[in-house]
Amino acid sequence: MLSHEQIWSAIDHLAQRNNLTASGLAKRAGLDAMSFNRSKRISPDGRKRWPSTESVAKILAATGSTLDDFLRMIGPRTSDARIVVPLIASENATGQIGANGLPGNGSAVQEMEVPGFGQESCFAIEARGGALTPLYRDGDVLLVSATAAMRKGDRVVTCLGDGGILAAELKRRTTRAAELSAPIPGGPDRVIPAADIAWMARVMWVRQ
Repeated sequence: MLSHEQIWSAIDHLAQRNNLTASGLAKRAGLDAMSFNRSKRISPDGRKRWPSTESVAKILAATGSTLDDFLRMIGPRTSDARIVVPLIASENATGQIGANGLPGNGSAVQEMEVPGFGQESCFAIEARGGALTPLYRDGDVLLVSATAAMRKGDRVVTCLGDGGILAAELKRRTTRAAELSAPIPGGPDRVIPAADIAWMARVMWVRQ
């Protein structure tokens, strides 16, 4: 059974992973800035206040996180260690993933420190030239992993064989094709044949 302390601790941890305070996380999700204030977690008469499922859904959407990510934060954390990963620009993130764990044509011009994600192999991409819009703005940095499990609803970065790169929400992936949700509400979903995909990586964390 989940405890009151575990739920609020997971929200605090999600905020930290996105370089935000609890108030900053609430504001990014379109909630009142005081929603996650520590003084609001216990009522004046001593009753425990719980975050609503709607507010949790909003902070997950605002940070590009999944429910699985959130549940992992609820469990015991053996380490909050940070790791150093290579950082490449989106225009250089083309080609197949090489033995060095980077896209074949990518060269890491620098490194950056990010939250650790267990044994997943990760690298960071800086959005440039409008390549990852509308989900991400130029200057946003995405920590991605091509080895992490991908499920419906995950945000992913997909590099095409022709060098194009895009960010979208994954609807379904089979051995034959990947179906991505329309980045603009009301727009058409996109189905990309597996043969046209150089690589696909799950978005693990975003610095905006």
